[in-house]
Amino acid sequence: MAEKSQEVIPRLRKGAVNTLEAIAQEIAAMAPACDTVAFITSAATAAFVLTPLAFLIAMATMYLEVNTLYHLSKRHASAGGYYGYIATAFGARPAAVSGLLYVLYQVASTAAIPVYVAGVVLPGVLNYFWGIQLPGWIWIPFIVGFIMIPIVLAMVGIRPQMKYVRYAALTEVAFLMITSVIIILKAPDNTLAVFNPFDPRWNLLYGKQFGLEGGPLAGLGLGMIFGITSFIGYGGSAPLGEEAKSSKQITKALVLGVLIVGAVLTSVSYSLIVGWGINNIVAFANNPIPGIIVYAEYLGVAGGLMLALFAFNSAFSDSVAMQSNAGRVYFAMARDGLLPKFFAEVHKKWITPHKSLLFIGILSSILAVITGFGIGYMSGVTPYQMLTLPATSTDVFNALSNGFDFLTTIALVGLVVTHILLNTSVMTMFARLKEKHYGFKKILHPLQHYGLPIIATIVFGFVVYESLASFVFPYNIATYASFGYLAFATIYVLIKAKMNPKFLQIAGKRVNLVDEERAEEKHLS
Repeated sequence: MAEKSQEVIPRLRKGAVNTLEAIAQEIAAMAPACDTVAFITSAATAAFVLTPLAFLIAMATMYLEVNTLYHLSKRHASAGGYYGYIATAFGARPAAVSGLLYVLYQVASTAAIPVYVAGVVLPGVLNYFWGIQLPGWIWIPFIVGFIMIPIVLAMVGIRPQMKYVRYAALTEVAFLMITSVIIILKAPDNTLAVFNPFDPRWNLLYGKQFGLEGGPLAGLGLGMIFGITSFIGYGGSAPLGEEAKSSKQITKALVLGVLIVGAVLTSVSYSLIVGWGINNIVAFANNPIPGIIVYAEYLGVAGGLMLALFAFNSAFSDSVAMQSNAGRVYFAMARDGLLPKFFAEVHKKWITPHKSLLFIGILSSILAVITGFGIGYMSGVTPYQMLTLPATSTDVFNALSNGFDFLTTIALVGLVVTHILLNTSVMTMFARLKEKHYGFKKILHPLQHYGLPIIATIVFGFVVYESLASFVFPYNIATYASFGYLAFATIYVLIKAKMNPKFLQIAGKRVNLVDEERAEEKHLS
């Protein structure tokens, strides 16, 4: 017992993050400007004119998740984030699986950034405004800019990261909200019909495209892949639990972050579709930079270039936040023995999980390269062509767009399964607590703790079903690959639990700032 009491549990620096910075971390991890030039365009290749509806439903679904994370964050706060939430409410095994899935979709989303932003958006911007042609391989060196440099920033300490993220994220959402409203006010095609999948006009205009997918609802479901994955990074403040001044700051950030980004993305997606014109969304979907073109048309060249600059900055800050979060989850799992202790080491000077962060950066870079060339080859473009053709050529554009879609769908499955586990955790926790509720709370209890999590889970299930049932490349193979990883993660956790039964008692629970704060308040009183 004496030996156990002397065990030193690795910790991160408490009090280094305030409420505004936690909210900024949420926004940065969801990267709304990057979503504007990437996810909305990709969603339009499937949902076409129904793209605003895909983002509206995605926003509503993630708003339901606010309820889930609100209740879980009031019970747990640590570097483990979701891993700690699920461990506290549901149990060690599902928590460990969720931790491995969390890292999967954070890594996949980070890998997607240079593939699309540097491989499609950057060449498109330079060609559109100045006629400059870049080579097809241009995205490869940008892996350093969008993955490895952010990792260095995350490694050298939480304070430099927070200072950068705070200003970048808050300026970004203000710019997008103001400009989208201006475009909506100027657009000649404003109509609520884009939120109605049963409008007869859509079969006349897009019947052929929707028919290839299985109908407007199937196209909507595929579009929602990008609507929901545009919120990847939601919960970005959760792994900052040990570094926040109070666990309540994380709860506030979880609520406010998604409310802000949800409103911005829905507004922007609508403004781009009606700004382009609802009769020609096929051209929107086949253009590498339609969002930037819409901004240039309604706000001048300066508006288009500002969106491009915000998108590049957003991609960078997103990578900082995403990799920072994934590295902290790896740190928490290693601290509990689920992963090698190597990942639980904290830098003596910077007080960051530097080895976990470096591993995440390297893994994201490797995945980006393999996907770019692998999915490119499956799209009919050889590695030689990927290196020698112009970046704006149809072949390279299609190859990298498919690579981005592949990574995004992998991220979707990881996100969906993790959030289903979170929803189940809320229901499990309150069923176990057997709390008594009176008055209005008696009505709210079944809605908040059972009804809303079930509704969100059904929507998530519909999107994953459409990604499988459509048999559309590359969504289908990405979904199969994701479920293969899920099977591996489950088997790994079961073996680990059998080899080390102690893991089941400590997983995700060794550090909980909520319990520590309550104990401190009780001691002071």
